[in-house]
Amino acid sequence: NLVAPYIDKLGTEEQKLRWMPGIVSGEKILAVAMTEPSTGSDLAGMKTRADDKGDYWLLHGAKTYISNGILSDLIVVAARTDPENRHGLGLFVVERGMDGFERGRKLDKMGMKAQDTAELFFNDVKVPKANVLGDPSQGFRYLARFLAQERLVAAIGFLVLMMIFLGRMLVL
Repeated sequence: NLVAPYIDKLGTEEQKLRWMPGIVSGEKILAVAMTEPSTGSDLAGMKTRADDKGDYWLLHGAKTYISNGILSDLIVVAARTDPENRHGLGLFVVERGMDGFERGRKLDKMGMKAQDTAELFFNDVKVPKANVLGDPSQGFRYLARFLAQERLVAAIGFLVLMMIFLGRMLVL
């Protein structure tokens, strides 16, 4: 409900045929990578970049606090595609095992232990043009659109957890 909409709404028919069966069956674990070590969640200040090399995009940078970072098979990575435009970002699907893609340490956190949180590193990852979601200059707009839904889903989940917790407290 958080990452699959990016592929469902922005993906080409070929991308959907390639990835959605595994997503729907639960065989493919997803992540979205926006937050960076030096800029936090400031999307306009993003440093990770993707350079158009003709046949592919060359991805460089680091992300942190990425939910499902260790377990994920497909990661939607936001990266700067236009250094002259604060909003010039693209969305790139990085697949498990791509050369130059490394997972860092699993980060400690207080709750939701089943969902890992990790650092991710992109060292000259060659991302095929077939792994770009939508227009590679419109990623900022796409993120703004989908983050609203992500926040709503998260808020509902937090309310459910609170109700469960309060229900247990009333039993005591």
